[in-house]
Amino acid sequence: MAIVGRTAELAELNAAWARAAGGHPELAVVWGRRRIGKTFLLSHFAGDKRAVYFTATRQDTDDRQLRRFAGALREQLEEDVRDLVPETFPTWEAALRFVAGLARTEPLLVVLDEAPRLTGGRADFADTVSAVWENHVRNQRLMLVITGSAVAVMEQMLGPQGGLHRRAGVERRMDPFPLAEARAFQPSLAPETFVEAYAACGGYPLHLSRWSPGLSTNDNLRELAFTPGGLLLRDAPDILSEDLDWRGGYERVLTAMAGGARRRSRIAGRAQQRIDYTLDRLRRAGYVRTVRSLGSTGSPDPLYEIADHYLAYWFRVLRDDADLIEGGQGPAVQRRTAGRWQSHLAQVFEAAARDHAGRLVAAGDLPPDTVVGRWWKDETVEIDVLGLAGDHPVLVGECRWQAGPLTVRDLGDLQRRAAHLPEPGGTALTYAFWSRGGPDASLGGHPEVRTFTPADLL
Repeated sequence: MAIVGRTAELAELNAAWARAAGGHPELAVVWGRRRIGKTFLLSHFAGDKRAVYFTATRQDTDDRQLRRFAGALREQLEEDVRDLVPETFPTWEAALRFVAGLARTEPLLVVLDEAPRLTGGRADFADTVSAVWENHVRNQRLMLVITGSAVAVMEQMLGPQGGLHRRAGVERRMDPFPLAEARAFQPSLAPETFVEAYAACGGYPLHLSRWSPGLSTNDNLRELAFTPGGLLLRDAPDILSEDLDWRGGYERVLTAMAGGARRRSRIAGRAQQRIDYTLDRLRRAGYVRTVRSLGSTGSPDPLYEIADHYLAYWFRVLRDDADLIEGGQGPAVQRRTAGRWQSHLAQVFEAAARDHAGRLVAAGDLPPDTVVGRWWKDETVEIDVLGLAGDHPVLVGECRWQAGPLTVRDLGDLQRRAAHLPEPGGTALTYAFWSRGGPDASLGGHPEVRTFTPADLL
């Protein structure tokens, strides 16, 4: 099966392999949450190489992991090496020194998948790798790739206090695909339908590949999310459990955010706990993003939101009723959560519109120094998409996940909100709308208006 996307990741890995094959050992670290495609990417990369691919398992002792690793060496390497591999290794240092020896004359790729599981979720495995790399790896033709789905642990390994700090030649975090790149997984879907699929599945390859082009959005959701054991229903807890200890109140904080709490005080109030550590951990692990009003005239207080579209969908639409769905009441839950689904769709569409505005800058449709974000002030005025060149607005945009056409009344409303911004500079101000319905005839006489549909986002 051909790999979709990930061209930058593959190019970086291939360059590292070329250096390793030339006698310059390479250490690579690839991390990202489950279902993101790490294993598929690295299996594809290893396919035509002398390679050993080992996946650590949960709740195994070190002794068992080391015995399994020795077995993987015997199974995956050529016959003249198999007889050299012992039944097991006493330590991971001994195992790593052994594979370094196997790469003295021929290039060898070793992938240790889910490495944080090798030490029960602690980061000290990195110290072992660092010690071996420092003292026993010199001119071997070795490429060692360490991967993990426990994002916080992996970033601790790479951080200032971590054993792999500035050791790896390749450090690559893999995130869900953005909307435009994810399109490759479902190229036959109508643009509007693909936005709906993406809103539910996020940029996860497995989720998107399970979406059936022959079914309607509602039928796909019924099968994947509102049926007992459905992929979208059961996957979020598995993804989160790899990285988060639920005793820290992470689920309560994410649930509060999914329910509409965006400011720190409101999140704490709904979660009924202190959230400073919890919120910081979620942010560092990539589950939550901090959003600030663009420019100097907006609100000084940041907002917080779930950064992953699939997880946001699960928390907003599925989480509270998961037991009812598992009990066979999925169709009723799907009907009663339709409003929450539409609100989630609108937020995903809005985020995609800001990404699209950034691509307009890259394409030269806006001044090259334009930065794109959102703007709000005192919870009374909010602008979905704002482009600033210096301190001056060049683009003010609104997102509408609505089927009806846009009218001059919509333009007037956007202009009234734009009046709260600084005066435009020398560049004419563009008013932009992203919607499903497009403009009606009344907007035809307004050259300052640009309109975009889901097809433009893709």
